[in-house]
Amino acid sequence: MKKIPLTQGYFALVDDEDYEWLSKHKWRVYRDKTNCYAFTKIRIGYKEHIQPRMHRLIMNPTVTEQIDHIDGNGLNNRKSNLRICNGQQNQQNRRPTRKASSQYKGVAWHKRSKKWIARITVDKKIIHLGYFNDEESAARVYDKAAKKYFGEFARINLEAC
Repeated sequence: MKKIPLTQGYFALVDDEDYEWLSKHKWRVYRDKTNCYAFTKIRIGYKEHIQPRMHRLIMNPTVTEQIDHIDGNGLNNRKSNLRICNGQQNQQNRRPTRKASSQYKGVAWHKRSKKWIARITVDKKIIHLGYFNDEESAARVYDKAAKKYFGEFARINLEAC
């Protein structure tokens, strides 16, 4: 494993066999609401260029395929951490949003009942998993449902489920 420096003091992790060809580019960091990614500029004409993300160059997916970072770290671009998937699978492994009332994915505080609610979205349908007195119990129920519906793409909140 090697580190490729990016702008703003960040770095990307890559496999040893990818380091040489990737390090020939100047890499920048792109930050979205929940993650950071490495991208570069590649000139394709006199005035035209593309800005591919590092993980897409490494995995070379089709236009419709996406790349999932298994550990959720967009700067960990080792092949063992990347897998080709579709958009739905990629969303299943997403982190909880920062503004959420709970620290756990699939869990939220329900003001009227004054309890924690667990829900999961499967094929664009919300499945209610129940109300709970404590946040961790709701997270455990979500984790069980995530494993059932999403399999290897499930983002698990608590390791021991």
